[in-house]
Amino acid sequence: GERVTYSAVLRNREFAALLAAEVLSVAGDQLARIAVAVLVFDRTDSALAASATYAMSYATYLLGGPVLSALADRQPHLRVLIVCDLLRAPLVLVLCISDLPLWLVFAAVAAVGILGPPFDSARGAVQPDLLSGEAYIRGAALMQIAGQAAQVAGFAAGGALVAATNAQTALGIDASSFLLSAGLIMSQLRQRPAGQTAEQTGSLIRDTREGFQLVVRDPVLRSLLLFALLTSFAIIAPEGLAVPIAHTFGRGALEAGILTAAVPMGFLAASAALLRVETAARVRLLPWLALLSCVPLLATPLASSLPAVVALWFVGGAGGTANLIASSAFMQACPRPFRARAYGLAGTSLYAVQGGALVLAGALAEPLGPRGSVGATAFLSLVLLTLFVRSSNIRSQGIGDAGR
Repeated sequence: GERVTYSAVLRNREFAALLAAEVLSVAGDQLARIAVAVLVFDRTDSALAASATYAMSYATYLLGGPVLSALADRQPHLRVLIVCDLLRAPLVLVLCISDLPLWLVFAAVAAVGILGPPFDSARGAVQPDLLSGEAYIRGAALMQIAGQAAQVAGFAAGGALVAATNAQTALGIDASSFLLSAGLIMSQLRQRPAGQTAEQTGSLIRDTREGFQLVVRDPVLRSLLLFALLTSFAIIAPEGLAVPIAHTFGRGALEAGILTAAVPMGFLAASAALLRVETAARVRLLPWLALLSCVPLLATPLASSLPAVVALWFVGGAGGTANLIASSAFMQACPRPFRARAYGLAGTSLYAVQGGALVLAGALAEPLGPRGSVGATAFLSLVLLTLFVRSSNIRSQGIGDAGR
């Protein structure tokens, strides 16, 4: 068919507004995490308390993600997106109150975190309504790329802003980002019916269970999710160990930043090339790309220079495009009434796998050294991927047709 360009995707007014809203929300979230950590540390002088605020925003996603995502199938997606943004803005402003009891600070952080899963699930579920076929694949790539860029920019801007002003100013900007996001979505996206009809809706627990059963029992959805999870497990470890690895070469923060950027840069470069490949062929490349995400990282302990590590991680990041292909095909293969719940389950699983991989890599860095830890984590990923690919008949499951 006719090749779809990024500019054509961005000319879709609804998708462009959703993309801008996502960038605002992600950047604001990262900015707020730094601001809240600084606020708590200044009041308690406790590194544990400061890091706990950061951990809580992820913990609420892990604990509430699958259940709360079901809400986004029961209500029109547009309504869920707007309500979540409008509720998060005042909750962030509460954090600006001076001498707020510490338990209220943590409660507000938890409440903001709890609103993340339904928002993210509604956004993921509405994208196939805005774009279809090849346009959806490119839109999904843009969303991932923009999200990564917004995370980096949010952390960098957050640190600089808090240093130049104070935590309250940063939190005020974060609250504004949610209001701007709501305004964009409200003005540009049109209302669509909920994913579920009234007859399909049961209790929240039943709906959550049905979404889980769909993903686990459907061989295509299950395999696509496993590809995304195992690939993410492989390429997340370098991110957590970039600073100590730069230190082993006698280098500092600048080189650590270059190392951290190597994997996403490989991902971006390969994404641009991969999107020129025919859709069904892309999905058939999944096992090979997933393996590519592990194999170069195995050589990290043997690399004799920092540029060699950067090159290896760049190639591993290119293999990480398996995640992009798998996640896009996953959403396209998912029936509309289940999209938000399936997206929520996938997102929660991804958070858990990435967190587990970072903890494991950190633990292995003690006996094996940071470079040895990256190699060991990559080896474990390779073993798991090889077992998965050999045990599943990819072709017979119809995965090659999932992205059509």
